[in-house]
Amino acid sequence: MIITNITQQRDPERVNIFIDNQFAFGLFYSTKVDLGLKKGMEIDEGLLENIKSRDELQSAKSKAYQYLSFRQRTQKELEDYLVRKEFSRNTVDIVIEQLREAGYVNDLDFARAYIRDKTSHKSFGPYRIRNELAQKGISKESMEQALDEEYHEEIQDLVDLVRSKYSSILADRTEKGFRRIGGFLQRKGHSYETIRKVLDRIDGKDD
Repeated sequence: MIITNITQQRDPERVNIFIDNQFAFGLFYSTKVDLGLKKGMEIDEGLLENIKSRDELQSAKSKAYQYLSFRQRTQKELEDYLVRKEFSRNTVDIVIEQLREAGYVNDLDFARAYIRDKTSHKSFGPYRIRNELAQKGISKESMEQALDEEYHEEIQDLVDLVRSKYSSILADRTEKGFRRIGGFLQRKGHSYETIRKVLDRIDGKDD
């Protein structure tokens, strides 16, 4: 097989490869350069497979960088995305490892940032945070380390949140109203002990 022509695609990073006067495939210009491909070069099946593997790897990395450009991702999120794009398992594993080594994928850093965001903007408690991080593929070890470093329970902040959200309920101070507040805090992911402290402070029983 002979490379009979190489032409530029509209995308400046891509070229078309023609073999034996027939269009064969497109690939990244960087792959062409790395493998020294040029017009008139003879290639065999082994080199052809190498070209396709190298280009798939480059394509997967390009998709991964694009996906990461919108926001930070967990390793599982990135893996799932690349699998949906139908890259081979081997290519996905290589890309993930390279991006981890380069610092683009770091589940511990993701967990730290996630906890800071959800506690400051959503007033989430540790139970809900653990559940959501687990769904994103964060390991228990990384999750607990991040919680130890970043989660700080602020009872007064929760009291202020409840007073702002449930002012009418607090005006009546009924048992049903307090149960509703307790359910709200539970859905936020706070423990029974934390909920009790909040309600006691609101009810004037806090020491």
